[in-house]
Amino acid sequence: MGKIICGKCRFENRDTRNFCEKCGTFLRTKDFDKNAYELPEVKMMRVVENLLHVPHEPINWDAVIDAYSAKVERFDALFKIPGMGAENNSAVVQKMSDFLSLCRNPDFQIAFVGTIKTGKSTLINALLGKNYASMAVTPETAALTKFRSSPRDYVKIIFYTQSEWTKLWNSRTSGASAFMAEYEELQGDKHKDKWINHAPIHKELANEEIEDELKIWSSSKRAEHYFVKEIEVGISTLGKDFPPQVVFVDTPGLSDPVAYRSELTKGYIRRANAVFVCIDAQKIQKEEIDTIASVFAFSSDNKSKVHIVATHWDVLNDPEDDWREQKKYLVKRLTGPAFFDMQATASTNIMHSAAYIYNLCRDYDSLDKKGLKSLKKFALDFDYELPQDLRAMQKKANVETILRVIRENLAARYKRLLTNEIEKKFLDIKYNLTRTTKEKKDSTEELLKASRSSGKELEKQLQEQLKRCDAVKNSTEQLKAIIEQVKDKTDKRAKKICDSLRKKLNTPGK
Repeated sequence: MGKIICGKCRFENRDTRNFCEKCGTFLRTKDFDKNAYELPEVKMMRVVENLLHVPHEPINWDAVIDAYSAKVERFDALFKIPGMGAENNSAVVQKMSDFLSLCRNPDFQIAFVGTIKTGKSTLINALLGKNYASMAVTPETAALTKFRSSPRDYVKIIFYTQSEWTKLWNSRTSGASAFMAEYEELQGDKHKDKWINHAPIHKELANEEIEDELKIWSSSKRAEHYFVKEIEVGISTLGKDFPPQVVFVDTPGLSDPVAYRSELTKGYIRRANAVFVCIDAQKIQKEEIDTIASVFAFSSDNKSKVHIVATHWDVLNDPEDDWREQKKYLVKRLTGPAFFDMQATASTNIMHSAAYIYNLCRDYDSLDKKGLKSLKKFALDFDYELPQDLRAMQKKANVETILRVIRENLAARYKRLLTNEIEKKFLDIKYNLTRTTKEKKDSTEELLKASRSSGKELEKQLQEQLKRCDAVKNSTEQLKAIIEQVKDKTDKRAKKICDSLRKKLNTPGK
């Protein structure tokens, strides 16, 4: 492969390049008039100069990820230069933004998704070891809530900005009538100005105070919850095998009547390192399959990160036999192009649970009459004795199987999994940028080819016109000579005739 030496910086470039890789100077000055390349050259030199000074935010937790991040920062800076393609490729811009956010904030996020009252908050409480998330009969999860390990217990509340609230308000669907009725009943407008654009609130508190604090900001009975975008909860009582980077995300769900909140959930599904989709074991029908399909659609780059949890398993008519048949159906139904790639993966990632029963067993000593009645029914259905079989009943609820998957397959390997996830996202960004730049390069080369072709064609036409002009000029000169000759002969002939007439007129007697 040949080389082209830059006339300005003397850098050796591949002979396929048009601009110097090091300084941006145009290399093919002999092929073009200066007016044709002067402006692009200035622009390219500015681009190169800018790329040399792109600020880098160091990633201290992994040297390889730091190198990836530095490259994407440069990609992002280059791509956002006017005319470089960002205006027509918002998806690529978003991928780079998500990538940098993931590198700088290396949370291993496990998102919990489900339609209304599928028991996802109950499952999260079972996995966390205490009832933090609300399990009220009415839908409670309107604000996205994160739970993570922390040396100190705290609750952090983030509120909507004015622009975010405007987008949320304008995204109400036709099914938001209940949302509007509750908003008016709680006189939301009277509270709005207080909380929109409010600075984040960070409260350190005792572990036993977390549940009550969450009710203030997430309860559907309080107007404040409408204006809360996100809640983060730090918990000091999680085990040492629960790394601080692992975050449980309780989402508002995909079927929220306010589309903006559904979009937040979709964003977290795309970014999450694992997704647990909670479906009601009693109602595995079209709506549940559609919800699962939506999650897979937002997880197309890594389908194996999706886990399906059939909740309320204990209320099936014959829980063990019925679930055996349901799981066979789900494994078959959820294997294919739009779902799991293999039945083995589907079988591993589809589980059942009775989280409510698990929590009742855990809190046996403080149960009220309703809770004790539910636990006695479960014991009767499965031939257990209370309280001596509490431990066996907890195992039967199958929450510990899900917890083992999270601890052994996800949390314990979170750094490797997170690194693999970042590498996949980097390669995806690189592929998209390569494709986009190739399309732009091909388009530019077509224009250059067309401009060269047009120039040669114009030159040919000009030469032909010059030849025609020369021919016309020669013809004109010849015509002038002929006219002069004719004029000279005519003048001589006229003079001769005039002289002859004068002689005749002057002769006497004539």
